[in-house]
Amino acid sequence: MDNKQSYNDYYKASEQPEIVEIPKASYISIAGNGSPGTDIFYEKKKAIVEFVKALQNQFKNTENAFSETIVEIFYWFDEDKVGYVDIGNFYTTVDLSLLNYRIAIRVPEFVTNENITNIAAQKPHIPFANMFERFVYTAGKCVQLLHKGPFAGELETLPILQKFATKNGLKKSGMHQEIHLINFEKGENQAYLETILRDAVTEM
Repeated sequence: MDNKQSYNDYYKASEQPEIVEIPKASYISIAGNGSPGTDIFYEKKKAIVEFVKALQNQFKNTENAFSETIVEIFYWFDEDKVGYVDIGNFYTTVDLSLLNYRIAIRVPEFVTNENITNIAAQKPHIPFANMFERFVYTAGKCVQLLHKGPFAGELETLPILQKFATKNGLKKSGMHQEIHLINFEKGENQAYLETILRDAVTEM
């Protein structure tokens, strides 16, 4: 599989659970904690889009020009504090004030920490400008599916993904990942959203 095909497959998922292999990927990201419904969460989400747009302009009209707008979120709990939290009950067993998250947009590997620092210096008006950082993650073997509709519906979708993983002798082994194929802002209608729910897994 060539790099372009691999990149395109990263944003594909079926409405039925499936096992996929996700290679190493690079991102611009910003970390945080607490419920994903807070004002600061949405402020960071909006800011990262603006920050990455400024980064893209830095490479505009060069051989490294790129375009990416899809926002995704990595979520995890500190297992030392709350214990193991499985796929199916990820949002229902632990107080969401203890949730950690990383809002991210995928970027080419050639984007460096220096590029990010330069944008932060050039665009200090962008909220959280000095908090954005390069993040590299290899999800590896994952289970995933495409969830359509409001985020609240994930409480029914994630147990389906959990049952599929268990049936295939797999257990959660990394962060819970949500890829928002359709952009949204706080207060907008969520009926038409499409979100890839993806979890890194390992053999039981």
